[in-house]
Amino acid sequence: MKHPKYNTILFDLDGTLIDSKPGILTAIRKTLSAFDIPYTEAIIDQMVGPPFRISMKELLGINDMSLIEQLIKVYRGHYKAGDWRGCSIYEGVVDMLSKLKSEGYTLGLATSKPLQYTTIIMEELGLDKYFDYVGGATGDATAELKTDVINVVLKNLNVTCLDSVLMIGDRLYDVEGAKASGVDSMGILWGYGNRAEHESCGADYIMSSTDEVVDFLIK
Repeated sequence: MKHPKYNTILFDLDGTLIDSKPGILTAIRKTLSAFDIPYTEAIIDQMVGPPFRISMKELLGINDMSLIEQLIKVYRGHYKAGDWRGCSIYEGVVDMLSKLKSEGYTLGLATSKPLQYTTIIMEELGLDKYFDYVGGATGDATAELKTDVINVVLKNLNVTCLDSVLMIGDRLYDVEGAKASGVDSMGILWGYGNRAEHESCGADYIMSSTDEVVDFLIK
């Protein structure tokens, strides 16, 4: 049976359902090299997760918004041309989604990845069939922060009780976005974040595996 509190489960994409880092890093390297912008592998590794408009400022120290928009355009060109294919589904994710869906949960996707690529990837990997609504960032940054995307997803799912919603993700942005939207959060440890990160930003729950998530939500 379902968890007594939750009816709607929202998932992050990158680092939660799929390992998309290889393709993202490839596109980032190509982009920064084209603009002769210095970087280290440690820096670009941290760019996987947060919106690029934020990471380019905070991690690369770029404050010129016109340059940032140019970089994003070039990056998306590389990603769209085929670098997006450098991703794979984490072990146990399909089984987890299948069990939650069969138990009657409403499932929503809330990712900061642009919606145009999110839709392609979800369909290509066969994950779209598990979700009642797929939400992603808009190209013009009007819905880019995690809380913005979460709110769009909740609106389209016609959620009226925020207490019945759980956001699941691998980074602090998922936890902070959930808090800003008024819903509970679960940090997972098989992605790009870690326990210390989830604890410091106040995740309501922390799980190490997809099996633990299923055991928590299905009694």
